[in-house]
Amino acid sequence: MTKTTTKAKAETKESAPAAPLIVLGYDENHKPRAARFPAKDAELVAKAARLMDLKVYEAASEDLAALAKKLPVGRLYSNGRGFVPNVRQSLYSEIIVTLAGEPQAAAIGKDQDELPVATGLPRTWDEIGPGHLVIAQEALDYGWWEAVVIARDGDMFTLRFRDHPKLPKFVRHRAAVALMSPPASNND
Repeated sequence: MTKTTTKAKAETKESAPAAPLIVLGYDENHKPRAARFPAKDAELVAKAARLMDLKVYEAASEDLAALAKKLPVGRLYSNGRGFVPNVRQSLYSEIIVTLAGEPQAAAIGKDQDELPVATGLPRTWDEIGPGHLVIAQEALDYGWWEAVVIARDGDMFTLRFRDHPKLPKFVRHRAAVALMSPPASNND
Protein backbone atom coordinates (compact mmCIF):
# COMPACT_ATOMS: atom_id res chain seq x y z
CA MET A 1 0.00 0.00 0.00
CA THR A 2 2.87 2.39 0.67
CA LYS A 3 4.24 1.71 -2.81
CA THR A 4 0.95 2.82 -4.36
CA THR A 5 0.79 6.08 -2.38
CA THR A 6 4.44 6.84 -3.09
CA LYS A 7 3.86 6.18 -6.79
CA ALA A 8 0.77 8.42 -6.79
CA LYS A 9 2.69 11.24 -5.12
CA ALA A 10 5.50 10.96 -7.67
CA GLU A 11 3.00 11.12 -10.55
CA THR A 12 1.38 14.22 -9.01
CA LYS A 13 4.74 15.99 -8.81
CA GLU A 14 5.50 15.15 -12.44
CA SER A 15 2.10 16.30 -13.68
CA ALA A 16 2.47 19.80 -12.20
CA PRO A 17 5.02 21.46 -14.51
CA ALA A 18 7.32 23.99 -12.91
CA ALA A 19 7.45 27.53 -14.28
CA PRO A 20 10.03 27.96 -17.04
CA LEU A 21 13.17 30.00 -16.50
CA ILE A 22 13.89 33.17 -18.46
CA VAL A 23 17.54 34.08 -19.09
CA LEU A 24 18.18 37.57 -20.41
CA GLY A 25 20.62 40.44 -20.70
CA TYR A 26 22.74 42.21 -23.28
CA ASP A 27 25.65 40.76 -25.25
CA GLU A 28 29.03 42.42 -25.80
CA ASN A 29 27.60 44.33 -28.79
CA HIS A 30 24.75 45.74 -26.66
CA LYS A 31 22.11 43.59 -28.37
CA PRO A 32 19.32 42.07 -26.23
CA ARG A 33 19.50 38.31 -25.65
CA ALA A 34 16.88 36.07 -24.08
CA ALA A 35 15.83 32.43 -23.97
CA ARG A 36 13.68 30.07 -21.94
CA PHE A 37 14.91 26.99 -20.15
CA PRO A 38 13.14 24.20 -18.26
CA ALA A 39 12.94 24.73 -14.50
CA LYS A 40 14.49 21.32 -13.80
CA ASP A 41 17.89 22.69 -14.89
CA ALA A 42 17.77 25.78 -12.62
CA GLU A 43 21.20 25.27 -11.04
CA LEU A 44 22.97 24.66 -14.35
CA VAL A 45 21.12 27.53 -16.02
CA ALA A 46 22.12 29.93 -13.20
CA LYS A 47 25.77 28.86 -13.51
CA ALA A 48 25.77 29.31 -17.31
CA ALA A 49 24.02 32.68 -17.00
CA ARG A 50 26.68 33.93 -14.56
CA LEU A 51 29.39 32.93 -17.05
CA MET A 52 27.61 34.90 -19.78
CA ASP A 53 26.84 37.89 -17.49
CA LEU A 54 23.07 37.30 -17.85
CA LYS A 55 20.22 37.11 -15.31
CA VAL A 56 17.81 34.24 -14.63
CA TYR A 57 14.17 34.69 -13.59
CA GLU A 58 11.39 32.23 -12.89
CA ALA A 59 8.35 32.86 -15.08
CA ALA A 60 5.92 32.18 -12.22
CA SER A 61 3.13 34.59 -13.20
CA GLU A 62 0.77 34.11 -16.14
CA ASP A 63 2.14 37.22 -17.86
CA LEU A 64 5.75 36.08 -17.61
CA ALA A 65 4.87 32.53 -18.67
CA ALA A 66 3.12 33.92 -21.77
CA LEU A 67 6.19 36.01 -22.61
CA ALA A 68 8.49 33.04 -21.98
CA LYS A 69 6.58 31.08 -24.64
CA LYS A 70 7.54 33.77 -27.18
CA LEU A 71 11.25 33.22 -26.44
CA PRO A 72 13.42 30.66 -28.21
CA VAL A 73 14.49 27.62 -26.20
CA GLY A 74 18.04 28.05 -24.93
CA ARG A 75 20.71 25.35 -24.87
CA LEU A 76 23.16 24.23 -22.21
CA TYR A 77 26.55 22.81 -23.19
CA SER A 78 28.75 20.36 -21.32
CA ASN A 79 31.40 23.05 -20.69
CA GLY A 80 28.96 24.89 -18.41
CA ARG A 81 28.10 27.62 -20.90
CA GLY A 82 24.80 28.12 -22.60
CA PHE A 83 23.37 29.47 -25.80
CA VAL A 84 21.03 32.42 -25.50
CA PRO A 85 20.12 33.97 -28.90
CA ASN A 86 19.44 37.60 -29.68
CA VAL A 87 15.79 38.72 -29.54
CA ARG A 88 13.83 41.76 -30.69
CA GLN A 89 14.24 44.83 -28.49
CA SER A 90 10.46 45.18 -28.21
CA LEU A 91 10.08 41.67 -26.74
CA TYR A 92 13.03 42.21 -24.41
CA SER A 93 11.57 45.52 -23.19
CA GLU A 94 8.17 43.92 -22.62
CA ILE A 95 9.79 41.26 -20.41
CA ILE A 96 11.76 43.89 -18.45
CA VAL A 97 8.64 45.97 -17.83
CA THR A 98 6.70 42.89 -16.72
CA LEU A 99 9.51 41.87 -14.36
CA ALA A 100 9.67 45.38 -12.90
CA GLY A 101 5.96 45.27 -12.17
CA GLU A 102 6.25 42.00 -10.25
CA PRO A 103 8.21 42.45 -7.02
CA GLN A 104 8.06 38.71 -6.29
CA ALA A 105 10.01 37.97 -9.50
CA ALA A 106 13.51 37.84 -8.08
CA ALA A 107 16.60 36.86 -9.99
CA ILE A 108 17.72 33.27 -9.45
CA GLY A 109 21.31 32.64 -8.40
CA LYS A 110 23.80 34.79 -6.59
CA ASP A 111 24.00 38.39 -7.72
CA GLN A 112 27.70 39.12 -7.32
CA ASP A 113 27.85 42.68 -8.56
CA GLU A 114 26.24 45.12 -6.16
CA LEU A 115 24.53 48.29 -7.21
CA PRO A 116 26.72 51.26 -6.29
CA VAL A 117 25.16 53.89 -4.11
CA ALA A 118 24.15 56.97 -6.07
CA THR A 119 26.78 59.56 -5.21
CA GLY A 120 25.43 62.66 -6.85
CA LEU A 121 24.01 64.40 -9.86
CA PRO A 122 26.41 65.30 -12.68
CA ARG A 123 26.02 68.77 -14.19
CA THR A 124 27.20 67.76 -17.71
CA TRP A 125 27.42 64.58 -19.76
CA ASP A 126 31.23 64.77 -19.52
CA GLU A 127 31.03 64.56 -15.70
CA ILE A 128 28.96 61.36 -15.66
CA GLY A 129 30.79 58.54 -13.91
CA PRO A 130 30.15 55.42 -11.81
CA GLY A 131 27.68 56.07 -9.02
CA HIS A 132 25.98 59.06 -10.64
CA LEU A 133 22.20 59.15 -10.92
CA VAL A 134 20.81 59.78 -14.42
CA ILE A 135 17.57 59.10 -16.28
CA ALA A 136 17.27 56.38 -18.96
CA GLN A 137 14.55 54.43 -20.70
CA GLU A 138 14.12 50.79 -21.56
CA ALA A 139 11.94 51.59 -24.58
CA LEU A 140 10.07 54.61 -25.88
CA ASP A 141 6.69 53.16 -24.81
CA TYR A 142 7.66 52.83 -21.13
CA GLY A 143 9.05 56.25 -20.29
CA TRP A 144 12.17 57.41 -18.47
CA TRP A 145 13.35 56.08 -15.10
CA GLU A 146 16.16 56.81 -12.66
CA ALA A 147 19.29 54.73 -13.29
CA VAL A 148 22.64 54.49 -11.56
CA VAL A 149 25.80 54.48 -13.68
CA ILE A 150 27.80 51.27 -13.14
CA ALA A 151 30.62 51.99 -15.60
CA ARG A 152 31.62 54.32 -18.40
CA ASP A 153 33.52 53.46 -21.59
CA GLY A 154 33.90 56.61 -23.68
CA ASP A 155 30.38 57.69 -24.63
CA MET A 156 28.79 54.37 -23.55
CA PHE A 157 27.33 53.95 -20.05
CA THR A 158 26.54 50.69 -18.28
CA LEU A 159 23.46 51.35 -16.11
CA ARG A 160 21.07 49.70 -13.65
CA PHE A 161 17.60 50.96 -12.86
CA ARG A 162 17.71 52.48 -9.37
CA ASP A 163 14.32 51.20 -8.24
CA HIS A 164 14.76 47.76 -9.81
CA PRO A 165 18.34 46.63 -9.05
CA LYS A 166 17.50 42.95 -9.70
CA LEU A 167 16.85 43.68 -13.39
CA PRO A 168 19.80 43.15 -15.75
CA LYS A 169 22.21 46.00 -16.32
CA PHE A 170 22.05 47.68 -19.72
CA VAL A 171 24.19 49.91 -21.91
CA ARG A 172 23.19 53.25 -23.40
CA HIS A 173 25.00 55.91 -25.43
CA ARG A 174 25.36 59.28 -23.74
CA ALA A 175 22.85 60.76 -26.20
CA ALA A 176 20.23 58.31 -24.83
CA VAL A 177 20.75 59.37 -21.20
CA ALA A 178 19.18 62.43 -19.57
CA LEU A 179 20.63 64.45 -16.70
CA MET A 180 18.60 65.17 -13.62
CA SER A 181 18.37 68.75 -12.52
CA PRO A 182 20.83 69.34 -9.67
CA PRO A 183 19.47 71.12 -6.61
CA ALA A 184 19.67 74.91 -6.76
CA SER A 185 22.58 76.28 -4.78
CA ASN A 186 21.92 78.75 -1.96
CA ASN A 187 24.72 81.05 -3.15
CA ASP A 188 22.79 82.44 -6.14
